[in-house]
Amino acid sequence: MNHWWLAIAVIGISYLLTYCLRRYALHKSLLDIPNGRSSHTVPTPRGGGVAIVMSYLAALVYVYSGDLLDLSSFIALLGAGLFIAALGFLDDHGHIAARWRLLGHFVAAAWGLFWLGGLPPVHLLGNEFDLGLIGDVLAAFYLVWLLNLYNFMDGIDGIASVEAITVCLGA
Repeated sequence: MNHWWLAIAVIGISYLLTYCLRRYALHKSLLDIPNGRSSHTVPTPRGGGVAIVMSYLAALVYVYSGDLLDLSSFIALLGAGLFIAALGFLDDHGHIAARWRLLGHFVAAAWGLFWLGGLPPVHLLGNEFDLGLIGDVLAAFYLVWLLNLYNFMDGIDGIASVEAITVCLGA
């Protein structure tokens, strides 16, 4: 079955919601003011990630309802995604200290890994290695690192969206 229309719909919904959220952020003065560590030089509206999250959730529900995703994967992706989205939304509307955001990232990673059954055995050179709890801890650190790397790239105009499109087209 061809699901290209789903990708086009997600892009369209994301674009429309981003437009609406940008207007909302400007109206409410939800702006990221540049500082010495910023990659942008002018105040930039915050909160646009909500559009991406809403599109992601709609696509996730569609994929699950079409029996293209099992229940445990759906719960893992839905729970972790909603938790990270809520954390980001709250941080955009106020400030959450870095240590609490980091803790939240680990909670979301643990949730996802729990529902996915942990890190599966690693296959390397014809051998199978089950890393057990150590593998789960390494996987959690990897997921948190990846999330923070993506958040860093998101601060550089366009780079996160180009990376996301490239990954999605390659999947």
